[in-house]
Amino acid sequence: MKNIILIFLLLFLNNCGYTSVYKDQKSRDFKINIVDMIGDNEINNYIKNELKFYSNKNSNNKYDISINSKYQKIIISKNTAGVATDYKLLADVIIRVNLNDEMKVLTFDENINIKSNSNSFEKDNYERNIKKNFASSIIEKFIIRIFNLDDN
Repeated sequence: MKNIILIFLLLFLNNCGYTSVYKDQKSRDFKINIVDMIGDNEINNYIKNELKFYSNKNSNNKYDISINSKYQKIIISKNTAGVATDYKLLADVIIRVNLNDEMKVLTFDENINIKSNSNSFEKDNYERNIKKNFASSIIEKFIIRIFNLDDN
């Protein structure tokens, strides 16, 4: 009985039709050259490191980009003592892409609301992780949009 269930599961799981959303992106061949980075250094460095995974140094398809990032930490609410309890973290990134001698401007926004933490080390570490996640999300969106621009 166990063998029949195992065979049944293997047949259905093997043919579930799953394909990765980013399947075709790995096969694309391009090189990204960062010309200029302005704004928040930490987010810019995370973006630069993320782009290394997608860039092929030997490719003939080259994109020159400039990155302009802005990061804000806005107080949403305070307690009765006037100490901030909730924050909104915002990242706005503008990426200018030189595509076939035509400049394209792509904008990306990320935000999240967080609670304040009394431990400053944990708060700084958590904020750093959020910036990394912002950069990863922005680069995924950027790669999708650059492929759509390239196809047109």
